Amino acid sequence: MNSIEERIAEEVKTALLDQVLGVDSRVFRARKDAFSPDEGGDSINIDTAEMTSRAISEAVDDNELTLDVCIYVRGDVWETKADAYAVLAHPLLRQRDYLAAGLKIARVRRVEQDWAADEGDATPGKRTVKYAFRFLTLADDITAQP
Repeated sequence: MNSIEERIAEEVKTALLDQVLGVDSRVFRARKDAFSPDEGGDSINIDTAEMTSRAISEAVDDNELTLDVCIYVRGDVWETKADAYAVLAHPLLRQRDYLAAGLKIARVRRVEQDWAADEGDATPGKRTVKYAFRFLTLADDITAQP
């Protein structure tokens, strides 16, 4: 069984896959190779950014996992295009029934964003939206929750 944090990241990918019009099936998990224009359109990549944990008892840890939802677009005005995808993705992540996937998530919140672009025709840009997931795990077993 995978860790709770890996299961959350995969659930975020599942929540967005084929649900964000214009991105459709181009939702990836921890992709590190470059996105080329030949791949056909805009895409989203889910990356693990950081995780903090603190003991709340001898048996239970309180965790916060931050995931980067990286929206890759090409075109003018790229920020407006990326914003439309962010608007579509946000409720899919915030209102997802994570419990149905066996995950007890106390809270999902957007915590930070940044924008970056290259120069050239049909400007390629990336909007990164960071989401924090708060959850408990067993201190001795990061695949299980109390």
